[in-house]
Amino acid sequence: MLKENGDLVNRTLITTITLLILLAITVLAHENTPSKHIADYDIAFISESKAYVNQNTPFTVQIQNLDGNTLTNLEVQGQIVDEQTRKEIFYAKATEKKPGEYTFSWKPSFAGKYLVQFLFRQNNEAIQPQFPIQVNDIRSTYAWIITISGAIIVLLIGLFMSLPKKKRKFHASPLLVGIVAAVVLLGIGYSVSYFYQAGGEKGFVICGKQGCDLSVHWHSDLHFNLCDTDFSLPLEAGDLNKQHTHKERNKLHFHALIKTNEAGTELLEPEKLRLGELFDHLGIRFTDTCFGDYCNKDLCNEKTGQLTMTVNDLSNNKFADYIWKDGDEIKIGFG
Repeated sequence: MLKENGDLVNRTLITTITLLILLAITVLAHENTPSKHIADYDIAFISESKAYVNQNTPFTVQIQNLDGNTLTNLEVQGQIVDEQTRKEIFYAKATEKKPGEYTFSWKPSFAGKYLVQFLFRQNNEAIQPQFPIQVNDIRSTYAWIITISGAIIVLLIGLFMSLPKKKRKFHASPLLVGIVAAVVLLGIGYSVSYFYQAGGEKGFVICGKQGCDLSVHWHSDLHFNLCDTDFSLPLEAGDLNKQHTHKERNKLHFHALIKTNEAGTELLEPEKLRLGELFDHLGIRFTDTCFGDYCNKDLCNEKTGQLTMTVNDLSNNKFADYIWKDGDEIKIGFG
C-alpha cells in the first residue's frame, strides 16, 4: 500500500512539472510579424512582436521599394496606437540607425494589445504601416506561478491527509477540501493574472449621474538643460489629486479621476494634464518664451539663448499648454 501511495505521489509530481514546463513554453513562445506591402513599398518589421511593461523596447522597420533598394534619409515618426480604442498614446521621432532602417523606442506602462505604426511621406503620399504587438506584464506570469504552486501544495496536503494510516481507512474529505482550495486559488490566480495582462492599471471607467470618470495612474519624465545647468523639481510636491512628484527625480505623477466619455477614449478635462499646471502650483514661471529666470534673448554662454521643448525627441511649441500623455519624455532646454 505504501508503495502504491508513493507511486501516486510521484505520478502527481511528474504531471505537475510537465504542466509547468508547458506553461513556460507557452509564455516564452513568440512569432515575428511579417512584412507589409503598401503602395510601391516593401516594409519589414524587424523587431519582436512583444514587449514588457517598464522595459524600454526598440521597434525597427526596414523600408525598401519594390526593386529592393532601401529608402534613406526619410523623416519617419513612430507611433503607438491602442488596438481597442485606435487612439494614439505615444509618438516619437524614428532615427535611421542603418541605411533604410528606422527605429524608435517605447517604454510601456501597461500590458495589452497595441499597434506599432510608422508614418512617412513619399511623393506626397502618407504611408502608415501598422504592426500588432503584445505587451506582457511579468507580474501576470508570477501570479500564475505562485497560485499554481499553491494549488499543488494544497492538493498534495489533501492527498496526504486522505491516505490510510494504520487502523483508519482512506478518507476522501481532506482530498475534497484540497481540490476545492486548489480551484479557488487558481480562480484568484487567473483573475490577478488577467488584470495585469489586460492592462487593468491603465485606468477604468466609472459612470454615474454626473457622467463618467476615468481612474488613471500615469507618469511622464522631465529633463532640463538650462544653459548647461541642470534643474530639478522639488520632491513630494503638488496636490495628490492633481499633478505631483514623489521621490523619483523629475517624474510627473497623475493618479486620480478625470472626466471622460463612456468608452474612456476621450478626456473631457484635459487641462488637468496641462504641463504647466504643476509649475503654476510651484510658482515657477513657464511660458512659450521663459522658464524661471531664463527668457528668450537672454545671454547664455555669451550668446543669445532660446527656449526649446521636445516631446519624445520631437519639437513641440506648446510648452506649458502641452497636454501630456502617459510615458511622455519631455525635454526643456535653454541655450
